[in-house]
Amino acid sequence: MPEDLEGLKEQYLRCVRCGQCRSVCPVFEVVKNETATPRGKVFLAHLLATGEIEANAQVQAQLSRCLLCRSCSRECPSAIPVHQIVTAARAELAVKAPSLVKRLVFRKIWTRPRRLALAAGVTRNIQALGLDRLGLYLRLLPPGFALPGRLPRRPAHTIIPAITPATGETRLRVGYFLGCSTNFLLPGAAANTVAVLSSLGCEVVIPPELKCCGLPQLASGEAAAASALASANSEVFRRLNVQAVVSDCASCTATLKESPEFDGLKVTELSELLLELIQKYSPGLKQIQKPVTYHDPCHLAKAQGITAAPRELLRLTCMDFREMDGAADCCGSGGAFALYHYRTSMSILNKKIANIKKSGAEIVATSCPTCIMQLRHGLAAHGCKIDVVHTVELLGKTLGRGT
Repeated sequence: MPEDLEGLKEQYLRCVRCGQCRSVCPVFEVVKNETATPRGKVFLAHLLATGEIEANAQVQAQLSRCLLCRSCSRECPSAIPVHQIVTAARAELAVKAPSLVKRLVFRKIWTRPRRLALAAGVTRNIQALGLDRLGLYLRLLPPGFALPGRLPRRPAHTIIPAITPATGETRLRVGYFLGCSTNFLLPGAAANTVAVLSSLGCEVVIPPELKCCGLPQLASGEAAAASALASANSEVFRRLNVQAVVSDCASCTATLKESPEFDGLKVTELSELLLELIQKYSPGLKQIQKPVTYHDPCHLAKAQGITAAPRELLRLTCMDFREMDGAADCCGSGGAFALYHYRTSMSILNKKIANIKKSGAEIVATSCPTCIMQLRHGLAAHGCKIDVVHTVELLGKTLGRGT
C-alpha cells in the first residue's frame, strides 16, 4: 500500500515554499495560478492532513490539476516527493469525499479485465456508428473523448499467443506485462515487442490473467485497489518463474518497479533490455531512411532516469536521428488529466508540437502509449502529417520483424 499523508508528514513539512518547482511545472506555465503550483498542492495536502480544510469538490479540483509528471520532484532542492504527496492526498479525498463515477470506473471496471474489455468494445461500437462524433458535436461528450482516436478492431491479447518461443537458441525467458493502453490502443506495438524479443532469443510469456498495473487507480486515489492489482500481478509472474518482467509502456514499468509487491522480481524497461541483447548478439540492422526524433515520456526519463537507451536504439536503427528541443518536456497527457483538463492539456501539448515541427522529423518515436495518443491527436489538430510510433515498431522494421 502506498504511503498515506500521515506517513509523508516529514516530507511535506520540509517544504520551505522556495518556488523552485514553479519553474518546471507544465501546468503552472499555462494556468499561472499559485494553487496550480506544486508547492501550492503540497500546502493543500498539509491542510487536508491536519483537518484545517474539509475534503470537498473544490479541493479535489485543485489536486486534480497535476500531471504526476515528477518534474517538480526531480527539481526540488529539498528532495520532496511531490507526486507521492499529491497521490496520497487524492487517496485521502477518495475516502472522505468519494466520487461515485471514479469509484465505478477505477475500482469496479478497470480492475477487472473482462469488464474493461467490454467497455472498450462498447466504445469501439460507438465509434463505428459515428455516435462519438455526434456526441462531441452536440457537446454531450467531453472533448477529451476524442483523444484515443479510433480503437483497433482487435486488442493485442486476442492476436498474440500466450507463449512465443525464441527464434533459435533460448537465451532468456521473459514475462511480458501487456499494459491496458498497449493492449487496446497499440496492438501493433505489442506484436512488435513480442516479435523483436523472440528474434533476439527470448521466450515471451503473456499471462492471460494479468490485470492493470495500478497506475490509473493510484492517480485517482484508489490506493487499496492499486495495491490489490500489484499483489495479483506479482503472484502471476512468480508462478511463471520468469527471469525478467518487461513492459513496453513507460508508465507500467515505473509502476511495477515502485510496487513493493514486485520486490524480488526483476522488472526491466524494454529499451534497456533490447539494447543489451542487440549489443551482445549484434544482429544485422537495416536502417530507417526518414528523419526521426524522440519524445521522452515522463515515466521513463523522470521516474526511471532512462534517457540513453532509447536514443541509442534509434541511432542504431535510423540514418537521420534528430534531437528536438524540449524532448523531456511533458506532452500534457498525464493519463486521465487530458480528459479532466483538456484545454490545459492542449496548451501544454502545443509547445511540444512546435518543437517536433522545428526538428524537421517525419517520425516521432516514444515508448508511452498515452504519449503516442496525445502526440497523434495534437499533430492531427495542427494538420501535420508526421507519424508517431513506438520505438519498438521502428526496431521491428529494421530487424525484418515489423508488423
